[in-house]
Amino acid sequence: MKREVARQVYAYAVCAASLIIGIIFFSVGIYGIVKIVAPELTVSQYEWKDIATFQSFKTEWEMSEKAPELTDDELRVRWEDKRAIAIMGEKRQGAQNLINMIIAFAVIVPAFFLHWRLARSQRGEEDA
Repeated sequence: MKREVARQVYAYAVCAASLIIGIIFFSVGIYGIVKIVAPELTVSQYEWKDIATFQSFKTEWEMSEKAPELTDDELRVRWEDKRAIAIMGEKRQGAQNLINMIIAFAVIVPAFFLHWRLARSQRGEEDA
């Protein structure tokens, strides 16, 4: 009798852990979708200050002591490149988050259902 109760507790504990982990990875996946669709919203505040506008980039560039003197056209090319890289990086990270969610679900869903069936069988329930 104790063995069946222990198995049932184990099975329900794994089910609960699977649900919690699933919720976490689902949230990560949703955030990944936001990063892909609207990367400007998810760029860190620190990084966004430098790339939001050309003028903000130029101001930061001019305040740097080691930065070489460049024309506005040369600076604009660097700003556009830095902005594009930041946005591509956000999209890439969003795609990685989405892939992590899919991989986690590929492991969690079968584990949940296997342990759910185990817990139900320990209670003596029939599969319905």
